[in-house]
Amino acid sequence: MRTLVVGAGAVGGFFGTLLLEAGRDVTFFVRPARAAQMAADGLAVHDGPTTTVTRAPTVTADRLGETSWDLVIVTVKEQALDAAITDITPAVTAGTVVLPLLNGMRHLERLRDAFVDAVLGGVAVVASQLRPDGSIDLLGPDRFMRYGELAGGRSARIDAVDATLSGAGFDTVCSSDIVTDMWDKWIFLASAAALTTLLQATVGDITATEHGPSVAHAVIDECASVAAASGITVRPQVIDGARARLVAHGSPFTASLYRDMAAGRDVESDSVIADLVRRADRLGVSVPLLTAASVNLSLYRSRRRPDA
Repeated sequence: MRTLVVGAGAVGGFFGTLLLEAGRDVTFFVRPARAAQMAADGLAVHDGPTTTVTRAPTVTADRLGETSWDLVIVTVKEQALDAAITDITPAVTAGTVVLPLLNGMRHLERLRDAFVDAVLGGVAVVASQLRPDGSIDLLGPDRFMRYGELAGGRSARIDAVDATLSGAGFDTVCSSDIVTDMWDKWIFLASAAALTTLLQATVGDITATEHGPSVAHAVIDECASVAAASGITVRPQVIDGARARLVAHGSPFTASLYRDMAAGRDVESDSVIADLVRRADRLGVSVPLLTAASVNLSLYRSRRRPDA
């Protein structure tokens, strides 16, 4: 499949590079400055002591409609989604499949409004971070992707997507229940983000306090209660896994939202935390810790310099 990766950041850059290295037909849709940077330096991925530099084809908005694309993988953050939808509209034609790898669930509505049944569901997990020089740091061992039809089941197009993405150096699952998979990730991500941004500390430091573990468990319970009220069957292993990771003694783990906050960058708070709180309000579910985390993040964004 001729594949367009929208964004060459920490997620899109990592998975797109591996797909290129595996011989897939991949082009990155980027802004002109990023295209110039990648043309000069390639796309570097740092994995511990190992650095891999890949020469990656790019395309900018003015030329996006010149090529027919089979698969469009959307990897931008929530703040850039509306602009990305406008930009990639010429690239989504009859037969194009759109695979978003964003956090939360809110993006599905916006993408389906634009591209209707072309949209799949997707989950990407990779601990990575973009350096100021445009290269990518890998921060942990998890590297996998799940994808599937939003209605469930298999189809010819999801089988074609699976054939394109599998066997490229990261774990893949072609899921028959991708919506639940997306909620599974959201429960953990929102729990981790709420905990570490609200308390401004690593998991290990929080757990070392007298009441830290009880706060972590309460945040996880709130996230799971919103999922259950939304009609999602919450898998016990998802909750058990979240509890194990978020009360681990001595753990240096923090959510990427906390790392962005600590660095003074904009944060992806709306899709990860605020939307969960809105859903809880509509469903009559009490989520005081999530609400406090959402307020905290809103205050951070309002105080942050717009150009920072």
